[in-house]
Amino acid sequence: MKRAPLIIIDGIDGSGKSTQTDLLKERFSDGQIVFSRQPGGTPLSEMIRDVFSSMEAVEASASTQFFLMWASRTNWLEKVVIPNTEKGTPVISNRGDSATYAYQVYAREAPELEELFWRIRDFVMDKHKAKVHIIIDISAKEARRRMNMDKNRVKSLFDLKPLDYHERARAGFRAFSENLPGQVIIVDGDRDRETIHKEVYEIVSKACGF
Repeated sequence: MKRAPLIIIDGIDGSGKSTQTDLLKERFSDGQIVFSRQPGGTPLSEMIRDVFSSMEAVEASASTQFFLMWASRTNWLEKVVIPNTEKGTPVISNRGDSATYAYQVYAREAPELEELFWRIRDFVMDKHKAKVHIIIDISAKEARRRMNMDKNRVKSLFDLKPLDYHERARAGFRAFSENLPGQVIIVDGDRDRETIHKEVYEIVSKACGF
């Protein structure tokens, strides 16, 4: 059986990536696609997510955050991605390795982690890397405005980081795209969600062969 794709939807906090993931869930029938998230997606990875969200982890070094993310991702690959894609079921994830590159390497200004990122990515993900990354691109200022308008959003400690932190992450996503030509699609997030969804849906449908 042909291996099904892993698709990552990513972007800075407040970009609308979670909204687009939720809209895709409404479009595809139950069992047609497995939806997951990073960090998280398995009991162990969710525990690591809780640790990562703590004040101690938020204030930890870029290297500590970096390895927490790869620990979570390894378990997630073993328990969610590989079993499903190997049996022919696509997996769509809210966030992925692109976020580790954007936040731990770029936002945290840790260029010493860049070469290590690509080496660990090859080692951990191997042939199970995402077929396509969809990056919802939007300015940090607009993302912050949207988060402030969303009265239902519980802001994380990362949401409260300065705008320049999120702009560095935005630059990181663009750099990630430049390193993987043809594998990363930058989607303009400064439009209404229905217009964005139409584009995202077409990308996902094509990647999955639907």
